[in-house]
Amino acid sequence: MTPDRTWDPIRFQRGTRAFAALVTFINGAIVLGVGLVVAPAADLPHPLAAWVIGVAIAVGIGHLVAVVALVQARPWAAQLVAYLAAVGIGAAVFAFLLVTRAGIDVLGAGGATTAAFLVFMTGWWLVGTRFALKAFAPARREPLDATPVAATTNPAPAVPSIDGTRGTYVIRPIQNVTFA
Repeated sequence: MTPDRTWDPIRFQRGTRAFAALVTFINGAIVLGVGLVVAPAADLPHPLAAWVIGVAIAVGIGHLVAVVALVQARPWAAQLVAYLAAVGIGAAVFAFLLVTRAGIDVLGAGGATTAAFLVFMTGWWLVGTRFALKAFAPARREPLDATPVAATTNPAPAVPSIDGTRGTYVIRPIQNVTFA
């Protein structure tokens, strides 16, 4: 049995959720690639290499979980994308400082290449987070006039006039609309 979703604000954000899922999938694939291919070949010291590989794989899998949750319109998906982006941006800023200030080759690439990659990933995390949070944002509602219609001495016309004033009627969605 399908639920009655005649007025579901999340349903109208399919494109936004799909784009957020696509960007999150790209980010997850890149992070998994770093954890599975790049980090083991980077000649990092043993405890650091184990931590980088383990955390990168875990965060990459977290991105894939967020993709599935975004596609299924789970409300917690936006928060998961935001948390993963915060972790990724924090790690990218730390690695960026290691590359630019300390001169350490993080992940085995040259300094400018790694710095540009980290800035690119930061931008993609911000884009993914923006669209994931927008897809689950509450619907905006215009405030209703506090003045009762009967209390007005000269009611406004029922249709908007040329100067843009609103009419005296308010259209609200009906809870259980059936089109039979």
